[in-house]
Amino acid sequence: MAVTTESRLSPPPASAPMTRGRDAFLQVAAIVLLFQAAFWAFLLFRWATFSRFNWTPYPAELVLAQASPLIAYGLYGLLLAGALAGAAGLLRGAGWGRAVGLVYAAATLVGGLIYYALFREFYGLLLLTAVGGFLCFLLTRNAAWSLAYPAAFWLLVFFIVPLAIVFFVSLGERTRLGTVTYPPFSLSNLGALFDDYARVFSRVGGDFIYLRIFGRSAWLALLNTALCLLFGFPLAYWIARQPAHRRNLWIFLVMIPFWTNFLVRTYAWMLILRDSGLINSAWTGSFHDAATVIATQLPAFGWLAEATARPLPLLYTPGAVLLGLFYGYLPFMVLPLYSNLEKTNWTLLEAAADLGANARQRFLRVLLPLSLPGIIAGSIIVFIPSLGAYVTPDLMGGAKVSLLGNLLQQQFMTVRDWPFGSALSFIMMAVMLAATLVYFRATAEAERRQEGR
Repeated sequence: MAVTTESRLSPPPASAPMTRGRDAFLQVAAIVLLFQAAFWAFLLFRWATFSRFNWTPYPAELVLAQASPLIAYGLYGLLLAGALAGAAGLLRGAGWGRAVGLVYAAATLVGGLIYYALFREFYGLLLLTAVGGFLCFLLTRNAAWSLAYPAAFWLLVFFIVPLAIVFFVSLGERTRLGTVTYPPFSLSNLGALFDDYARVFSRVGGDFIYLRIFGRSAWLALLNTALCLLFGFPLAYWIARQPAHRRNLWIFLVMIPFWTNFLVRTYAWMLILRDSGLINSAWTGSFHDAATVIATQLPAFGWLAEATARPLPLLYTPGAVLLGLFYGYLPFMVLPLYSNLEKTNWTLLEAAADLGANARQRFLRVLLPLSLPGIIAGSIIVFIPSLGAYVTPDLMGGAKVSLLGNLLQQQFMTVRDWPFGSALSFIMMAVMLAATLVYFRATAEAERRQEGR
């Protein structure tokens, strides 16, 4: 088709003007304000229908009930109106909506602190400060903190704050009734605050009993980590070398124990190892009968018949505790190792073999450095919970094998010496942190030496 000169010279049609999209932070803030408005509306509905529905009153409502009913209506109504006004302004894109939202967020934070000071009610403080802080970051368009706020708030409330409380309790002293008192704070009396920490390293009846428990716990944790690595690495390597369509099946079999409660699995091992369990029933039953027949024909084997007449001391021993820890934490070693080995470039091993490296050299110089991140991750995941294990030593060790977890449970639940138990907890965390840092540093230096070669 011919194109005319007029059509060629005519200017192109004007494009539609670009419009600015809605601010995602302000939209999320509006949604948060709407949820907050729904909460205040619910409280207002409760207040208006107490006599009809017989609601269970909150602590704040009990206090408001002693004053004029108009005060509660005015307070809930003002908070509801502020949340709705801020949400409406943000949804419409009005400039005043952000200002109203910031004022509401600040008032929520201050109100949460006042609420806790008056009523000592934790859940109300948690709700108000969570909403107020989240709104502040959203309305100021702080992208990093807006995304990290839910996780950071969770860690603050359920990790940092409890940790600070435990440390504060560790500075106190136990009274005869099991309560906690705190010595007067002064620079000259500062050492009295850490008496429970010094008690861990002191003699009890002429023996360093607490240091012995620490040493026993650390030794079993290290031994369990080494055993899990010794058995887990070949298993993870074998699974990683399987065809792709079979790997998921083997990983599924490794994860099957997680489907059963850890306590149930521990009881199952107790049934196997006890005096009337599966192993001892065979030892004192059919095996003893066979040993007796052999001893009648060959008197030199009389010791075997005598040994099989008594059950083996399998349960309530350090070996039983180690077996339970090994069984419980082996999958935690296999999974990180498999995740690391699955991504290994196996042609590197073939290239090393072509260059004359034997199997030992290929393992030490190629495979082991490549799998080091998985070894580090698996060792840390196994060592830390093994050091503080409680269920396995308590059930499979009985009163004969006491580890750190049992000592902590005894101090908090039996002796009710909370300051000493808190001090033990902090020392245990310090040991774990130090071991982890030393391990990371050693492996980092090993990696640098490998790269230098």
